[in-house]
Amino acid sequence: MIEIKPKKCKGTGKALSHGCGNLALKRVYGLCMECYPKWLFQTDEGQEVVKKRTIKSKKETEKKERKEWKEKKEKLRPITHSKEIKKALGDQIQKLARMIDSRFDFDTCIDCGKPFNEIIDGGHFKSKGSNASLKWNLHNIHSQRRHCNGFAGGKQRQFFLGLVIRYGAEYAEMVDVELQQKYLYIGLKNDEIPEKLKIVREIVRNFDSYVFSDAIQVRELCNNLIGIYK
Repeated sequence: MIEIKPKKCKGTGKALSHGCGNLALKRVYGLCMECYPKWLFQTDEGQEVVKKRTIKSKKETEKKERKEWKEKKEKLRPITHSKEIKKALGDQIQKLARMIDSRFDFDTCIDCGKPFNEIIDGGHFKSKGSNASLKWNLHNIHSQRRHCNGFAGGKQRQFFLGLVIRYGAEYAEMVDVELQQKYLYIGLKNDEIPEKLKIVREIVRNFDSYVFSDAIQVRELCNNLIGIYK
């Protein structure tokens, strides 16, 4: 064990000659714990040390606060700008479109008219590539065979005829023309997407408890509830 020997309080550096000369085990700037505070707050040299320490402490505090705020912002960042959230919103709305068709026993593909005997997609009449502003509109999404939506995609004329057969020419024309004219741009902000996703999930979760008269009415009501297409 190292023995610590007391040393004279006589000051060093900026505090030189400000000591009392007594022996002390602990010294700062060569001063004992009685002389050090006096020198620190009662001399110009001591005040300069206080000033520098205050500035350093302030900078360190600001740096810490900036770091904490950055970490807080990352945690609070809306689930917003993420592609995954946008995809989840699209997936849930397509799921809702399929649930609507199933509720009203539309068990054939809107495109080819064949019964579903494989994976069912929520197919877009106006594709997401041709009109991205309609990708979440339920009037634009109807149950479709994976084959027609994927490998044989692009048969918009057949899809249109499917809408005519199921809902009539007026509705098909509305989906084909009026929706595009009305929603050239929807202006949905990134930080609104998580809220819309939450609404859609709630509709999907409670869908069986709702009472509807027909599939067109459901699509209109759900569009209004979600609030993207006002």
